[in-house]
Amino acid sequence: MHPTKLTPVLALVLIAAVVLAQYPYERPEPLVIPGTKPAELYGNCYPNACVGTLMPDHWPFGGTPPQALVAIGSPAFGDYYNLTNQLRYLGPTITLPGWFAGQIKPGDIKTGLSNLATGIGIGFTALGEFAATLSNGIGGGLALARYNTTTKDLVVTETWTTTKFDYISPADWLNGWTLSANLTIKDDTNRQNYWIFLHAFAVYSNRTHAGGGRGVALNLTIRNYGNTVDQTTYPPKQWRLLPFTSSDIKPLRIVYDSPRLLIATGGVNKKIDLSTLNPNLMGAYVDIDVSFTLIFPKAWPYAIVYYNYSVTASIASKLLPYPMYLNSTAFSIRFEIDQVNGAPGAGTYNATIFTPTSCGGMNYTLLLATPYATEFRNITMFAAAYPAATEFTPLNLGKLIPYRLNNFDIVLPTGYQKATLKSEGGDSGNIPFVILQWNSGTLDYKSVAGSPVTYKGGVMFVYGYAYNVTNWANSNMPDLYIQALIERTVLHLPTLNSTGCTATAGICSANFTFKIGVAGSMAEPTDVLALGYVANVIGSGPWYGLDIAPGTFFNRFTASSTAGIASFVGLRNFGGLPVVLAKLSNTFPYFYDSYYRFAFNKTFMLNIERVVGGGATFTVGGPVVNMLTRYTQDFAWYAPFIHNYRTVPFPFAFDKYYVACSSCMGSLFTTVWNTARLFTANNTWPPITDKKTVGYAIISTAVDPNGTVILQIWGANAQDTYFAGKLLYNATNNFTAAPAYIIEFTYNYGWPYPYAPPPHFVTAKVYKLSTTESPTLVGTFGLVPNGNDVGFKTIK
Repeated sequence: MHPTKLTPVLALVLIAAVVLAQYPYERPEPLVIPGTKPAELYGNCYPNACVGTLMPDHWPFGGTPPQALVAIGSPAFGDYYNLTNQLRYLGPTITLPGWFAGQIKPGDIKTGLSNLATGIGIGFTALGEFAATLSNGIGGGLALARYNTTTKDLVVTETWTTTKFDYISPADWLNGWTLSANLTIKDDTNRQNYWIFLHAFAVYSNRTHAGGGRGVALNLTIRNYGNTVDQTTYPPKQWRLLPFTSSDIKPLRIVYDSPRLLIATGGVNKKIDLSTLNPNLMGAYVDIDVSFTLIFPKAWPYAIVYYNYSVTASIASKLLPYPMYLNSTAFSIRFEIDQVNGAPGAGTYNATIFTPTSCGGMNYTLLLATPYATEFRNITMFAAAYPAATEFTPLNLGKLIPYRLNNFDIVLPTGYQKATLKSEGGDSGNIPFVILQWNSGTLDYKSVAGSPVTYKGGVMFVYGYAYNVTNWANSNMPDLYIQALIERTVLHLPTLNSTGCTATAGICSANFTFKIGVAGSMAEPTDVLALGYVANVIGSGPWYGLDIAPGTFFNRFTASSTAGIASFVGLRNFGGLPVVLAKLSNTFPYFYDSYYRFAFNKTFMLNIERVVGGGATFTVGGPVVNMLTRYTQDFAWYAPFIHNYRTVPFPFAFDKYYVACSSCMGSLFTTVWNTARLFTANNTWPPITDKKTVGYAIISTAVDPNGTVILQIWGANAQDTYFAGKLLYNATNNFTAAPAYIIEFTYNYGWPYPYAPPPHFVTAKVYKLSTTESPTLVGTFGLVPNGNDVGFKTIK
């Protein structure tokens, strides 16, 4: 232990009392400013999100308010038949409660649950908070959005706050994150320790101001060497508050927005000059950075946020010859649950935090909460986090809010784990005030002039609503459906299993046999060759089919290929040809609805084979030419292809509802852990063959809400798809440890013709990734002679 450092005993909580104030105590908080309430919840924010600036009085710091969004999800429709199909994938054997019966009736929460057809509505800000009211009056936080099977539309009736606009003031919208740090500067010249305690926070409000819970709170305590620390006077009562300004907030970027998937990024970064606390600290800085990637897979009843955070301590000037120590950090996600849901009063019947071990052996945090009113105990708000929180509580209003009224006493002590309302002195009917915290423990990071030190961390957070299928609130066991939903669609995804000559898709000891292999009817023949390589990996048994009815019977480069589709779309079973996507109408566009959503056929080849539920399908060829691959992108949220599909060739160039950021267009975009890597390629077709070029491909799995596992193999052009199939065939066992692999090809076609090509004229760098790990390079392969054949082998 360094004798002059303040060592955290309770993870940032136990620090010295303030003996001498270095700056005057600022005036008390002014009177409560509740803020304008939303005029409409969720609005018409489907199929694309509503994006705009926050309501001006929800940003009391001056300047232009930051941006925010409100969005609604919708379950898959034409291929979403009933809960049974989904459970074929999810696995648990469930005796459904009696309320799972009948068609949905608008306003009646207990009807139509046999198909579990629900989505959610969300609100989200550029700072990373799960609540928002836009300047046009549309607001949202977290809502259950039920799908009406008759009108084929959504009915949003339950919100995370209340259906009554006059009930909860925006000044009480408590939802966001905090990042705290404990630092020490040792001044040998004056024989003094400078103890700095810092909280950065974006919590939508602070019970005094709508939007006021955003900024950085700083405390400085100076003690002479040899003075002991009086721990009994925590928390200190003198703080300097630095609100976030517009320049601290990263732009809210909509990376991709379609009827089934929304991806957005943002965050905050603030550099703090510690000389504002004391001129002797000139040259000492702390940099706070919190970045997020919001992923809203609209066909599932949850949204996912990856928060990456860092604290950097730096002595930037040699004029300050003292070291600065970063002693500890704590990051938290915190929120209030108001589960009124149309009931007479607010409150929760049960809110419990579990720490399960997933079916794949991972520890995570799972919060379940259900409303107090008996008639609403068949719905559950849930939150999940990975890695598991080190500290947590479902009910601690005293530490929830970062403001002067509690002297910024917001950090839970090390090891503080309270799982139930009663463990915190509460009971049924209380409104939960939840804190999930990740404590770094004691650090020993030392910065001297020119050598900054940084602590980095990250959290995967899931926020959602679903109908519970068990009476978990009385059993105090996680609901089987929600637990399986988190573990088998978020924390884990299927991986390719190879045994001998047969491959399956497996997850958590369950294996799914590949039933159908699909090529695009508009694809190059090269994709069919790649399908052959994949077929040799999968083994005997699958049917092979097309994405849509054939469209290549008319020249697709000079005339409308849709006429070719029209020749077959009205025939029984598409003229005897195997087609996996459903015909949705008798008029063009046939294969998608008014929101440009494709859908699986329920069965395949005159009901011979079931397409959906409990099986696996593989698709070869990219999302421009293979409509099943395009459909898959909205479920492959960890690394989707980003495009607006407005300029693609026939047959389906979309003119709206697919939004893509211009700098991301035509690339794979990795979302997990804010990696935000763009994989781009020279996708010219025919390919360039007289110089060095770069391509990419992906081999990965995705899960459809109808219970179907989809394995996709495709590249930026047909050449990349072909070599991806060849690589998978030659090195199958290198693609079985993770659900997703991204391949970066280099084609070294620059040798002088007609001489023989150089060794490794095609090389492939392979990156693996999953929802719980960032992309990592696992190997480089080269195309080399292999006996009488040519194949890919590991070269380094």
